[in-house]
Amino acid sequence: MSERIELDIPIPGTSIAVDRSGDPSAQTLVWLHGEYGALSGVPGRDALAEHLDVIEVHLPGFCVSPGGDRFDSIGDLATAVWWALDQLDVDQPVLAGHGLGATLAVEMAIQQASSVAGLALATPFGMFDTDDPGVDFFALMPRDLNPHLYADPASDLVLEHFPPPVDAHDRGLAAIRRVEVLGSTSRYLFPIPDTNVVGRAYRLADIPTTVWFGSADGVVPPSLASAWSASLPHADVRTVDGMAHMLPYEDADFGAQLLDVVRTKVAAS
Repeated sequence: MSERIELDIPIPGTSIAVDRSGDPSAQTLVWLHGEYGALSGVPGRDALAEHLDVIEVHLPGFCVSPGGDRFDSIGDLATAVWWALDQLDVDQPVLAGHGLGATLAVEMAIQQASSVAGLALATPFGMFDTDDPGVDFFALMPRDLNPHLYADPASDLVLEHFPPPVDAHDRGLAAIRRVEVLGSTSRYLFPIPDTNVVGRAYRLADIPTTVWFGSADGVVPPSLASAWSASLPHADVRTVDGMAHMLPYEDADFGAQLLDVVRTKVAAS
C-alpha cells in the first residue's frame, strides 16, 4: 500500500503530490512519470517496494498536482521537485522516469549531481536529430499516435491507459485531459524536445546511469541511443527489441530490470 502525501512548494497555487511505499530506511527510488501522466503508476511497484523506498511524483499540471501553468522551463520544474523531496528528507535517491519524467530526472541530476545515487531513464527526450526527429506527438490524434507509442496498439494496456469514452460527457472529459497534459508537456518539450543534455552531460559523469530505448519507438527514435552513448560513455544504454515508447509498461520485465539496476549498478558505485 502507498501513502499519498501533499507537499507545498513556494509557488502560489502549486503543490506536488507523491505516493510513497516500501521501506523509508531503504534506498530511495524516485519515479517521475511521462508526458501522459501517471498511467499505470510505477512499473513493478509492489516488487520494488519489497526492497526499496519508492516515491512516485505527480508532476504539476497532469491531473493530480495543480499549478502546471506556473512553470516555463524544465529547470524550474526540477527545482520544484527537489524542493518537494527535501521535505521528505530524501537522501541520495535514484532518479528514474519515463519520457518527460526521464528528461526531468536528467535535469534534476544536472542541478544537483552530488545528491543523486543513480539515473534510470526510459525513452528520454532531451536530445534531437533533425534527420530522425520522431513523430510530432502534439499534433497527432490518439488513433494515429498509438502505433508510435505502443508495440501493440490494440492491446488491453492501451485500453487501460486510455479507456474509450462511453458517452459524450466521457468523451469531453477525455479531450480536456488530453489538452491539459499536452499543454503541460509543451512547456518543456515544444517545439523541439532538445534540453541541451549534450552540452551539460559532463555534470552526469560520476552518476551510474542506465538508459532504455524501444526499437519500435516512433516518438523518441531509438537512433538517439548512439548520441546518448557518445555523451555519456559510462552509461549502460540499451535498445529493447520490439518495444515502443511505452516500454516501461509493455515490457513485463522492466520493473525487475529497474530493481536490478538499483541493487547492482548503483549499490556497487
